[in-house]
Amino acid sequence: MYRLLIVDDEAIIRQGLGMLPWKENEIEVVGILKDGIEAEEWIDSQEIDILLTDIRMPGLSGIELAKRTLQNYPDAKVILLTGYGEFEYAREAISLGVSDYILKPSTPDEIMACVKNACEKFNQEKKTKIKLEELESKIQGYSALVKPAEEILEAEDERIGKIIKYIYENYDRELSLSVLSEEFHFTTVYMSHYIKKETGYTFLEILTSVRMYYAAKYLTETKLKNGEICSKIGISDERYFGQIFKKNYGMTPYEYRKSGSHAVNPFQKFTETAQL
Repeated sequence: MYRLLIVDDEAIIRQGLGMLPWKENEIEVVGILKDGIEAEEWIDSQEIDILLTDIRMPGLSGIELAKRTLQNYPDAKVILLTGYGEFEYAREAISLGVSDYILKPSTPDEIMACVKNACEKFNQEKKTKIKLEELESKIQGYSALVKPAEEILEAEDERIGKIIKYIYENYDRELSLSVLSEEFHFTTVYMSHYIKKETGYTFLEILTSVRMYYAAKYLTETKLKNGEICSKIGISDERYFGQIFKKNYGMTPYEYRKSGSHAVNPFQKFTETAQL
């Protein structure tokens, strides 16, 4: 099943899109949201394959939401819903990596066909990348034959340690998989696969855990308010911060501060040689 997120500020359009036969076409609608700000919070914590969004919305436009989505999930496909007067915006978005656009009004069949086409592209690209990763893995395997096993393991430990250390040092700014990949001269696909393989966690899970770790330290070691803590850990929405913190620690920031608990550094074992 392909994971589809729908975003539109018009209730009647959200309702209509929600009634389309998605499941019959192997598409799971994971969320139907009313604006870009809600959607931005969603994609910061949950993966999606396809984004279907209005191009102009209050708070955060569809183009800005598309940029954020593709930063977090470079393989995702983005489709913009646009009116005739917004055609130039759609053309700009295509140049930024958006897959397609749908002119309003469109029939249900036209919308479904466009989304199914995006799903097919997503599937084909995923298959191609898997084959490339398998080939790369084989090449690495052949190279490994000429290196002592201990040397290889030490090199891998050092490399993942540097990556995790970089996340610790930059968690307080707008950090994405694309930024991290560029820093270490990897493709985003390889970086995503490598982090998951070496740590058992996704990049987003690690970044969120590190941010919550420092948030917990601020709560117990300072008198900073939640909004001030948000600004120090790279999160712009205080309500979203409260939700994620409770998900990680099982209590609200206020409850955690009162509990006197001490946060445990979540990924210290990967950076034992670095001073964090």
